[in-house]
Amino acid sequence: MDDRSTDRDLRAATARLTDASLDDLYTEHLATLQDAYGAALEEQGFDAVLIHAGTPAKRHEFDDAYWPLCPTPAFTHWVPWHKDDAALLIQPGKRPRLIFSDPDDFWHSAAAPESEHFWGGFDEVELDDAAAVDAGIGRELRSSDRADARMRAAFIGADGDRARAWGFAEETVNPAGLTAALERVRVRKTAYELRCLGEASRRAAIGHQAVHEAFLADEAFSEFDLHLRYLAATGQDDAETPYKNIVALDENAAVLHHLRYTRERARTKNRSLLIDAGATYLGYASDITRTYVKGSGRVVEVFGALIAAVESLQAEVCARIQPGLAYEALHDQSHELLAEQLRTLEISDASVEELLESGATRVFLPHGLGHSLGIQVHDVGCRLSPPRPENRYLRNTSVIEAGQVFTIEPGCYFIESLLADLRKRPVAERIDWELVAELSAFGGVRIEDNLAVLERGTLNLTRDNWPSAP
Repeated sequence: MDDRSTDRDLRAATARLTDASLDDLYTEHLATLQDAYGAALEEQGFDAVLIHAGTPAKRHEFDDAYWPLCPTPAFTHWVPWHKDDAALLIQPGKRPRLIFSDPDDFWHSAAAPESEHFWGGFDEVELDDAAAVDAGIGRELRSSDRADARMRAAFIGADGDRARAWGFAEETVNPAGLTAALERVRVRKTAYELRCLGEASRRAAIGHQAVHEAFLADEAFSEFDLHLRYLAATGQDDAETPYKNIVALDENAAVLHHLRYTRERARTKNRSLLIDAGATYLGYASDITRTYVKGSGRVVEVFGALIAAVESLQAEVCARIQPGLAYEALHDQSHELLAEQLRTLEISDASVEELLESGATRVFLPHGLGHSLGIQVHDVGCRLSPPRPENRYLRNTSVIEAGQVFTIEPGCYFIESLLADLRKRPVAERIDWELVAELSAFGGVRIEDNLAVLERGTLNLTRDNWPSAP
């Protein structure tokens, strides 16, 4: 690959995302979706598809409290609006029809869209209330050829009861073939989607910086304090984040999804922090992890070197991304690189081959290298086949192609239950268990960026949108 050509491609892609208006990018996005949906509907034998935004889900069955609406992802693909019970009717060759009601409700505030740019993309069918929506959808689904016949339409959404009430046959509710075809459309992101994903990363980066500054300050804090600091800096409510923030101090970083925040404030000289937190923009998510350490002494220096080693490993994996390469091959290469780092840091003096064949690297790095990213944090369309048994937690088994967006998030952890099993293997005698015990006080390291694949090269949506060097 010509480095100069790659650089030109990167500059052109970056300029396009920066200079084009959101309105223009969205118009192109809709045109892409119209073509892709038209082909999918024809292939699957449907005249139309109705996508239901959804209704707020009850927190549990024993109360009348509800979670905020999390719209059906296929709806968000078209419409960046958290609107209860809205529906979008898509027919090949016709403008999409956005059906919704705006009732007079003194109990709840109306959902205001984050941006108004999408309104020109649809024929709006605004009705008085839910009953009017039910009747309106019935009218919309009648065939234009015969007044007494319905078009063959599919329903996409979580509320199967609502679909059946609207007259959808069971086999047309989330039909497997059409669902899979529409999920494939989401694999290759449009320029509009890349703009949204980049902005989600920029928002998250502000929160990460705020938490890092609080961590370095000479004051007492808890994990809960840092979590609140992140929410305030990013302007998000807890329910608005794309996933529950992981804020792990010290040994808690060994719990991959540590969500039970400590509340006790402490001022400790030697401390580590792993923060895995994202943000959303117009329905698209970011997913970013950083690890920090502060203090003094040999073990702090070694753990700092481990953070730098994982940073280096992650950068090397990112540099190897190219269309045509299997993502699982990248995952395997990350284990080879980790084995080299374990040797460099003198955590083990076993050979790279011994560390791989014994499964030792999978003790220190038990999760997958990353996953597809988009409207959903673990986005669809990139785990169409299972990984090999030793990679059972890998969420992306696709062959990399231009347009994909995914995370690269290697790590190195000291998880006691896994280490206990490693101590029983022959390779255990080649591991410095005293050093492992010292490092275990800091839990572990993870570094995670969000990458967009181009025909030549990649865009690092995380680092390219970081306010300053991460």
